Amino acid sequence: MKPLICVSIIGRNETELESKMERALNLGGDLVELRLDFLHKFDISHLGDVISSFADKVIITLRPSWEGGRYSGSEEERIELLIMLSDLKPAYIDLELAAKNLAEISRELRRNSRLIVSFHDFSGTPHEGELVSRAQEALRYGDFAKIVTLSRGMDDNLVIMRLYRLDGIPAERLIAFAMGEAGVVTRIIAPILGSPIAYSCLPGEEVALGQLSIIHLKRILEMVMPR
Repeated sequence: MKPLICVSIIGRNETELESKMERALNLGGDLVELRLDFLHKFDISHLGDVISSFADKVIITLRPSWEGGRYSGSEEERIELLIMLSDLKPAYIDLELAAKNLAEISRELRRNSRLIVSFHDFSGTPHEGELVSRAQEALRYGDFAKIVTLSRGMDDNLVIMRLYRLDGIPAERLIAFAMGEAGVVTRIIAPILGSPIAYSCLPGEEVALGQLSIIHLKRILEMVMPR
């Protein structure tokens, strides 16, 4: 099965987000990840209008500062916002594996959306055993496990890619790749190995280290995964 190509976008306000969403979809994106933690301020009413128009193609992410994001408010406020946004029935919501009360919150968010439970390590790539444990835990609470680490070389890339071939982790429910220049190759190999979603960005607007533009990622995947 061919992966869905997701375009991660950021914006200072809802109007900018809406414009970028339209551009991402026009460039061939199947999904758009809205990094709402980059908004300068929240206008839930306006944001709801924007999301509702594209709900079936949206991944909602409100990444906290303790997981490498920009949201610095309280955890209680962040979760309340995610629950409010879930009423708009976006296709996916991303929730951190380290979130408090994960079991309870995941049940609430999964009422209306598929849930991606994510783990990020910005310092490096832990050993395989730890990553397997993280992935399996994420799958207990979410529809998909997202495991993202920082690659310092091919050894780290191999650790991440091996997750797709291990028993107990269904490849079709795993989104695993490595950040950084050394990890770019994993963003290409992951969908070939079965990842259901491949993340990209708008041209010149990298949101994460090593992210490929949708134009480049789409062309590469068309060559290696012809329809």
